[in-house]
Amino acid sequence: MRIESILEAAKKTFISKGYAKATMDEIALEAEISKPTIYQYFKSKDDLFFSLMLPVVEKIGTQLKSIKESLAERKYSSGDHLIHDMFEGLWNSYAMAPDVFRIIQLFQQAGLVQELNPEVRTSLNEKGGYNFKLARQIIEMGIAQNLIKETNPYEYVDVFWGLFVGIIQLEDIKSQSKIDNKYLKPTLKLAEKILIDAMAKEKLQDKA
Repeated sequence: MRIESILEAAKKTFISKGYAKATMDEIALEAEISKPTIYQYFKSKDDLFFSLMLPVVEKIGTQLKSIKESLAERKYSSGDHLIHDMFEGLWNSYAMAPDVFRIIQLFQQAGLVQELNPEVRTSLNEKGGYNFKLARQIIEMGIAQNLIKETNPYEYVDVFWGLFVGIIQLEDIKSQSKIDNKYLKPTLKLAEKILIDAMAKEKLQDKA
């Protein structure tokens, strides 16, 4: 419970102050504990940030790994189902912790990755790189199984990620309430449909 309260305080402070300006003193104040108490559980602000990010990054990896396993077992009969599951996997990861997802976005936008200590930066790069590698492997397998049109997997995954993250950013900017944005899910569904129309192979029965 103590760890969870510290992480919740860190999340609120990062969102309100921004990661760069947030201090351990402010996080301790928000958590209503002393700063030395925080250091009993977390080595630094970087360590707090990593602990917040890790569940979201790992959730994305778990979702993608499940899709890859289903592809390996040839459970997909069409590209539209494959692309849908990729969107749904990211949505599930976002819905698990939308505030943390936003912190990650703000952190990346500010170009603060290089400000992290080398150990944390390396761990994040490895886990993020693993997820992108999984996504590219999914596209390669989708192409090989005639589900996805021929494309560069690196470019496809960048477009896919950019669509998803960009829409969340745009809707956050437009919405006065980030808790219940009624346009977010429908807009993501439209982006999914656009990508399906552009990249999914037609099912054989659809051609008949």
